[in-house]
Amino acid sequence: MLGIIQRLESADPRRGLFLYDDFAGPATFVPYREFPARVAAYADHFRAQGVTPGERIVLPFETSTAAIFSFLGLMELGALPLSVKPYILSTPKGPYREFLGRISERYGAARVLDAPSLSGLELSLKRLPLPPEGVKRPGARLREVALEELAFVQFSSGSTSFPKGIPITQENLLANLRMIAQHDRRTSEDRVTSWLPLYHDMGLIGGLLSCFTVGNDLLLAQPATFLMDPLGWFELISSEKVMGSVIPNFAIDYALKTLKDLDAEDLKRLDLSRVRSIYLGSEPINIPNLQHFLQVLAPCGLRRDVFMPCYGMAETVLLVASTAPCQELRVVTAPNGQPAISVGKPLSEFEVRLRTEDGRACGEGEMGEVQLRGGSLAPSYFQDDRPLRGEDGFYATGDLGFQLGGELFITGRINDRIKVNGQSFFSADFEQAVERLPFIRPGRSAVIQVQGRLVVMAEVNHPSALERLEESRKQVCQSVLETVGVTLAEKDVLFIRYGQIPKTSSGKLQRRAITEAYEQGRIRTVTPMELRADLLRMRAQRLVWGSVLVARQRGRQWMARLRPKGRRSDGT
Repeated sequence: MLGIIQRLESADPRRGLFLYDDFAGPATFVPYREFPARVAAYADHFRAQGVTPGERIVLPFETSTAAIFSFLGLMELGALPLSVKPYILSTPKGPYREFLGRISERYGAARVLDAPSLSGLELSLKRLPLPPEGVKRPGARLREVALEELAFVQFSSGSTSFPKGIPITQENLLANLRMIAQHDRRTSEDRVTSWLPLYHDMGLIGGLLSCFTVGNDLLLAQPATFLMDPLGWFELISSEKVMGSVIPNFAIDYALKTLKDLDAEDLKRLDLSRVRSIYLGSEPINIPNLQHFLQVLAPCGLRRDVFMPCYGMAETVLLVASTAPCQELRVVTAPNGQPAISVGKPLSEFEVRLRTEDGRACGEGEMGEVQLRGGSLAPSYFQDDRPLRGEDGFYATGDLGFQLGGELFITGRINDRIKVNGQSFFSADFEQAVERLPFIRPGRSAVIQVQGRLVVMAEVNHPSALERLEESRKQVCQSVLETVGVTLAEKDVLFIRYGQIPKTSSGKLQRRAITEAYEQGRIRTVTPMELRADLLRMRAQRLVWGSVLVARQRGRQWMARLRPKGRRSDGT
């Protein structure tokens, strides 16, 4: 990785990292040719703080230049960054302190990078201060690293247990970055945007480091920026002539809420014709919503072949399979009768097989567990006795899918499988059916199976859904019956208080925790009065986070008229 950073010193001075605090304002620009000098200066600073090669440093990976250069600076020094989620202001302090403490104890890390998000938190770890802003060591030559050297440790999603550390070697990192660059065929002339969190493999590898590898512009923002202003993201893509991005399915569902309020004139102002490839992964894809999204944005020039459904995991650094650029979506009927979308052919570096529950090799179109070996698969977990690979070298992913014509289709997780009358379904099948209803909050439902019963827990977005409770429950049951073909009991449809559906740092539902909470009677249903209180609290939080964004959004149309047409943030 350091060799890639060193080569950036000869990059075009107009190419680099554009960091946005919000989509309407100007970006902070750091030219790629300054990267070696900045990385070396950060390494010098950490060395002066007593950090030694091999030392493990907990790194709350915020979306900032300080965090990015700290990550690379520790790598240059030979220390080992443990990439973890940063503290988010609206979350409880106690569980986050406990999380850092467990990481520190389990992996022998005594220090934590003193990221701004940690201010005001009492921690047991010693804080490692950041260097002054903008430090450089001109003319720096970064060290050459051995391929077997550990670059950093990233963590699994933790949907069923405490996140497992995955050691990323320089060799595996470079291999997967090379696979990504070769697959999407981008060039240094292209522009990519990302708002995914950098502590997640999709944001770090797919969004950040792949751009450094190719040397193309990266327009980077914080996740909260997209959440507060999804329309601003589309306007950035339009005005800055963006070629590609990497997003989870959640972004499609979330953006549709904003797009439905736009009229034809609003859409005409967007030019999405330059978008060529958007990796779409991390979670089950809501196929009807994706197709509706393409239909809504077709007048803006968005082609139907821009999305590249993909499949990957932290254990392989990131990418395992993806559809090719400029390939239309392929949707087929899965063995369980539900629609499934292709994630393309596995990359040639990996060997992929599917096995039934009894260990038999799956035939064409037969569902089984996805197992893989080779490529950039990690040899083991980091300081963990649990084996990653089997005796034959294959890693059992826990994902279920099937293959048709060499293409891979992922249907769900083994732990998310629900059997009804001998037929297999997945929790996501039911949740997507529930979330089709306008009064259900997107991404805020969970369906579990308890003693043979299907239980729906969902957050609603308006008290009126609770005031006509019986009708709302019937609509949920009807939507599931029409979409999945399974009958639910109305009494098992629960509308619940906000904040009771825990998710991992990568946005996956923590189903085991949700099921335990239900079985222990800790899930609270919501009354209209309680929902009004929840909505007021949520709106207050949004005002705190987004007051500046909202003000700028209201004036965006006037600002757009003043901005010369076609001007990019790099001045070209």
